Amino acid sequence: MFLSVEGRCLILEVLGRALSIFREGILSCRSEDEDLVSRLLQSFPERDRVRTVTDRVEGLGPLEGLAVGLSSAGRDWSFVIGCDMPLFQESVVRLMWSRRKDDRDAVIARVGGYLEPLHAFYHKRCYSAVEAAISRSRHKISSFFDDISPVIVEEGELSHIPGYRRSFMNINTPGDINLWLEDSPGRS
Repeated sequence: MFLSVEGRCLILEVLGRALSIFREGILSCRSEDEDLVSRLLQSFPERDRVRTVTDRVEGLGPLEGLAVGLSSAGRDWSFVIGCDMPLFQESVVRLMWSRRKDDRDAVIARVGGYLEPLHAFYHKRCYSAVEAAISRSRHKISSFFDDISPVIVEEGELSHIPGYRRSFMNINTPGDINLWLEDSPGRS
């Protein structure tokens, strides 16, 4: 989450890109990271548009972050992006947004045969399903998918967007770091 390379902080670049698309951001973090996040945000030009929320229970991972984020959101729909996914593209996000339906609970892409739960839109209605999964000790981020009605955006619907796969890429290796540094302008 706090990876910094060549003076560029990964999480601040993810936030910067998100705030170029959306009016506000909610950054969900572990309680133990709250002070560090607060210090990082002090140097962030758009800090007034970011709210930080912390996990209620430690150790539950991204599912707990989703629960806290959804419960804190001021709007019905939230775009959720992983803190290690700085290459997401506005064109991909907008296409996914255009696919939402009033009677559905989420918009999730399937890329390479896998659902992408950390690059998705969730309606507040998902909150109860997320909480139910947590109460059953099912902490995998996709553990509540059977209890919601999502729109699935298939890869073929995205394939006309140049470089769409990068939108779903997370930073795990030195090669990924190089792609990030080459692809995105410095925002930190």
